[in-house]
Amino acid sequence: MAKKTKSRTIAVRLVSMAMTGYYKTLTRPRTHRPLSMLKYDPVVRQKVLFLEQKRGGGGK
Repeated sequence: MAKKTKSRTIAVRLVSMAMTGYYKTLTRPRTHRPLSMLKYDPVVRQKVLFLEQKRGGGGK
């Protein structure tokens, strides 16, 4: 049986560094560096840094 090829994109979770538990989910190309960006966090009502955390995907 042939081996499955890996997807070119992966789903990642951007977690708020304000420690509010708020996160955004998006996809990025597998070959890019981990994402970090300033986004609005509605819990603290201001722009904060969001850092990438891999989504926990099961499977083989």
